[in-house]
Amino acid sequence: MKGWIKSVLGAAVLCLGFSGCSFAGFSTQNLMSPPKVNADQQSIYKVLQGAQQDVTFIYPRSGQYRSAIIMEDFTGDGVEDAIGFHLLEDNGTNGVEVQFLTKSGGEWAAVSAFTNNATQVDRVCFGSLKGGGKSVLIGWGSTAGDTGRTATVNAYLFEDGEMREYTLGRYGEMTLTDFDGDGASEVFTIDKYLPAPEEGAEASPARARVYAFNQGKPEEMASAPADNAIASYSSMIFGQLTEEQQGVVVDGATADGSMTTQIFVMEEDRLRNYPAGVNTENYLNPYARPSAAAFTSRDINGDGMLEMPAVTRLPGLPEDAVPDTTSYLVEWDAFREGGHRRTVLYAMMNVRENYWFQVPYRFRRELSASNDPVRRTVTYTQLIGAQDGTPLLGTALFTIRVFSQSAWESRGEGSGYEMLCSQNDSVYGIQVLTKDEFLLRCIDQVKESFQMITV
Repeated sequence: MKGWIKSVLGAAVLCLGFSGCSFAGFSTQNLMSPPKVNADQQSIYKVLQGAQQDVTFIYPRSGQYRSAIIMEDFTGDGVEDAIGFHLLEDNGTNGVEVQFLTKSGGEWAAVSAFTNNATQVDRVCFGSLKGGGKSVLIGWGSTAGDTGRTATVNAYLFEDGEMREYTLGRYGEMTLTDFDGDGASEVFTIDKYLPAPEEGAEASPARARVYAFNQGKPEEMASAPADNAIASYSSMIFGQLTEEQQGVVVDGATADGSMTTQIFVMEEDRLRNYPAGVNTENYLNPYARPSAAAFTSRDINGDGMLEMPAVTRLPGLPEDAVPDTTSYLVEWDAFREGGHRRTVLYAMMNVRENYWFQVPYRFRRELSASNDPVRRTVTYTQLIGAQDGTPLLGTALFTIRVFSQSAWESRGEGSGYEMLCSQNDSVYGIQVLTKDEFLLRCIDQVKESFQMITV
């Protein structure tokens, strides 16, 4: 053990001589060296190692907490505790062990340890409990891939000097919620459709569930059907839908990459999924969108409410054009009571170059776009109507181009571009191609609304 610690400390000293080194965490899975080297950490590693010759740490694959050793006060006494993950001996054939450690009298000791057959940890979350304290949620396994793969979430609660383990169930994605606004966290999970494993067995339909903690134990509070067509989840956000109502907005992808959005709310103590009628023959989701329009829900306009994207392919595009995110008009909708929707704004998005702008109302049905990803330029063109009503490309109105900082300094403004903004080494410029006064006023609105896409 002493030789191992000396090796780690030696590597630490060597690492300090190089820029970019960090002890906050490591990206590789099979690690012998710890995230930090100090007296507390060394004591924790010694407890985790136990009788094993060495320790192979396991790192959560997603979520906020990505370290194999997480420092968090799970006992609720105001003092930082530790949670550690490592493979058991025999190269993981016995699964992963999680140990919960507390410090007393300057010494670290494990108050509880649990073994799970999974060889991966998906994520770790900490929820707030009524009356103080925290719940520890650990997702065991992996949700990666589009074959119906799910993980299992267990809850761990500190009681009478030890941790107690409760199995909640499987999930494809999960988040913490507070539907009733009491300050205590619930756990929202959504799983995936699993076909019948064998002839004569039943399939397992997708379902969303809400778990609450009552009298120190988790229990299922509500559930609702979820979309059986979803193979993987792209985004999940719990947030404000209206001034009075919160909900969980879930973006997911089907096996062919097309996307859709589901909105889960609590109404009269029941969990409901909007748009209504999921998995029925007449189910119609207005947020269904092709893989080329892989936009995820967000608060697009900064009003504190979540909005959902509905897309329409731009008119005037060649039939053989390969669409990308610039090929769609994006209608950002707000949620209304009973699952109704209200359009907040229309936008053009360029996910590859990380920008968007609001489309003036006049341009809503009169704008098309042609993207040149090599030159990092998108040309926006006004549409005109042919005699048969087919939209045709008319006059080019403006182009938006992304320059490197050096390219902008050498030729950006000199080539007729006006800077919209800059980020890192990229400068975003617009070149106006019309002199029509009315159209110029519309383009001014584009300039004013232009901004970067934020997560």
